[in-house]
Amino acid sequence: MIKEIPHNFKVDSIQAPASKSYAQRAILAATLCQGTSTILNVGQSNDVNQIIEVSRHLGAEIRGDQNKLTVMGKKYPPKMTLNCGESGLGIRLTASVAAAIGGEFELIGSGSLLSRTMDGFIEFLPKLGVEFQSKGSFPPLHINGKLQGGIVQIDGSISSQYLSGLLMALPTAGQNSIIEVDELKSIPYVQMTLDLLKDFGVQVQHEEFKRFIINGNQSYTPITYTVEGDWSGAALWIIYGVLKQRVTIKGLNKDSLQADRAILKVLELAGAAYKWESNDLLIEPSALVPFEFDATHCPDLFPALVVLAAGIEGESKIIGSDRLKNKESDRAIVLQEEFNKLGLKINLLNNEMIIQGKGKLLSGTLSSHNDHRIAMAGAIASILTPNGVMIKGADAVNKSYPSFWNDLGIN
Repeated sequence: MIKEIPHNFKVDSIQAPASKSYAQRAILAATLCQGTSTILNVGQSNDVNQIIEVSRHLGAEIRGDQNKLTVMGKKYPPKMTLNCGESGLGIRLTASVAAAIGGEFELIGSGSLLSRTMDGFIEFLPKLGVEFQSKGSFPPLHINGKLQGGIVQIDGSISSQYLSGLLMALPTAGQNSIIEVDELKSIPYVQMTLDLLKDFGVQVQHEEFKRFIINGNQSYTPITYTVEGDWSGAALWIIYGVLKQRVTIKGLNKDSLQADRAILKVLELAGAAYKWESNDLLIEPSALVPFEFDATHCPDLFPALVVLAAGIEGESKIIGSDRLKNKESDRAIVLQEEFNKLGLKINLLNNEMIIQGKGKLLSGTLSSHNDHRIAMAGAIASILTPNGVMIKGADAVNKSYPSFWNDLGIN
């Protein structure tokens, strides 16, 4: 799909999409419950729809729509094949949750997921009593057995999603567990998991996110859970407001644990203005200065920050670009290549992305590389161009934010 984005589109108010990170965690937690949970504001992203089907195959009965789901956990015997679509978070959570339920499973996927490494599982699943095989560290994954609990050590530098999966699964194991974690990245996402587990009645202790102590034989408690708005999806509208015109963003939690709430810190560094009116975030154009920001723990902000840096005259620096290699695309390289087509110079040096902003861009045609965040960043970047941009692979936004083009005013 190709979308033509004018440079002068106008948006006054946006409802933040539902957080797919919270929604996927909540659906799987409800699947582990004995009883019925209600999940509100689930959203309709591809990743969330896929995890709903995964949970059905794990034995849950699920009814409802994007506004309200009822999930009755442990209703039916699980099925062997679990299709996680293109969701890296989905497959990394599902593998451990399936192992907690127990049985023999094949986890499959599609698109970019087939080229995303899953070798983290070999570090810990066999040590916890579960057989694991993969296709050269890539999906499909085969697991067999039931999670026993115990003591494991994992590398947290590749992805925190492995840890989040274990944290969801090990409380149901038959014995106590300890997880030792080296070089944990994306700590806010782990805190999100811990916060959700607490809501579902599950307790996990940790020592400075380096050592996690988990009692076994815990039970998930059915609850009513509301998925908050997604700071990742809102980030580009925040940049739009800073660079273009005043915009109101509704549905965000001002005290959110989501990593991408750090976009507000970037605004402060760049001299941008924002304020809260009740639960609405108001953004307006400001006199901006170049910024330096460490996005190691919030790598999904990189595309939005590239657009912000492009709109500011001078050199801005974003640290943490090594975190972008195992996303839907090799995101650092793709950002460099695609924004170069619009006249933006981006240098990648060690773990840093250095951007030479001019306050404006050229018009041109960008490829999303089937990466939802590249497609959305390219669209917002059109406001810096004289004649807009063309986005190839525009349907990539369906992964996380299906209503993006409608919100932008493009059908």
